Amino acid sequence: MKPDDAFLVHVSASESREIHAFLLDPRTGSLDLVEAIDVPGTGAPTRGNIPLAWSRDRRTLYAQVRVDPFPLSAFRLDPATHTLRLIDTCDLPAPMAYLAPTLDGRFLLGASYDGAMLTVNRIEADGRIALPCAQTIPTPPKAHCILEAPFGGVVYATSVDGNAILAYRLDEASGRLEAAEPAATAMRPGSGPRHLVFHRALDRLYCVNEHAGSLAAYRVDRASGALEELQWESLVPPDFSGNALGADIHVAPDGAFLYASVRKTHAIAAFRIDPATGLLSRAGVFEVEAYPRGFAIDPNGRFLLCAGVQSNHVGVYAIDPGTGGLTALGRYPAGKRPSWIEIVPVHA
Repeated sequence: MKPDDAFLVHVSASESREIHAFLLDPRTGSLDLVEAIDVPGTGAPTRGNIPLAWSRDRRTLYAQVRVDPFPLSAFRLDPATHTLRLIDTCDLPAPMAYLAPTLDGRFLLGASYDGAMLTVNRIEADGRIALPCAQTIPTPPKAHCILEAPFGGVVYATSVDGNAILAYRLDEASGRLEAAEPAATAMRPGSGPRHLVFHRALDRLYCVNEHAGSLAAYRVDRASGALEELQWESLVPPDFSGNALGADIHVAPDGAFLYASVRKTHAIAAFRIDPATGLLSRAGVFEVEAYPRGFAIDPNGRFLLCAGVQSNHVGVYAIDPGTGGLTALGRYPAGKRPSWIEIVPVHA
């Protein structure tokens, strides 16, 4: 493998409080370990996960340990060695389940499950996070995801126990969020919206639901930010009962397929996306690493990497470009309770 055309993979593990870095071979899907580093914080295992987010310039990686005092660490990437160097640690007001930069790269957004709040922090020119927060916003219980829409100016967040997708207008100068109109889209009863993903070419938003183990597709009104439900699909067998623990969701880079994980069934469901309507048709259900809380797809769309919380491994799966099917290629140790994966080009 030539490092220059490889992809960098970072996997965070909550119990061991580590980030494992790998080089992904874009031809074979094999992983080579670069380093394993500690994430600063208390000695206690972090609750749930260690969320990761890259700055827009792909030079700084952010990670938070979800144990008081809730330190957020900023790591600078060395492009020559592909290693991370800690440049800053600051304490946020609550533990974050999700971190994401705004499209212009000037602010870091956070969603706190335990704190029932959203946060906005300015990102300094050197990648450090400015304190205090530019804004904190209370939400209904268990906020879990926050993303700016790809067309800009509108931010969406989920509330698992509020059973709603929240919408905000973003002031790009100050980073402040103001409730949009409508301010929330109610989900079907018992859904528990968790993670969101946008289609790159269509005005479509997809949501994986934690409690129901289901998937919802929405038409996005760019002018108002309003959402219109187009489709609802179950991710679990008809005889399944209880909390399915739907987890993560991603769209392949070419927009042809969507994938969603369910922790209780240890599986990822694949759907074909209609290129005109954005509607979904089932493409299969595939067994993956145990308790798949987080996964990611490489920028070429050839491989899906899945973190198994209960297996302590990352599995690599080849994506069939015609069917969207997954074929296991290999698995790699990645700390204790790995749950988040980020993949970026070595040279962005």
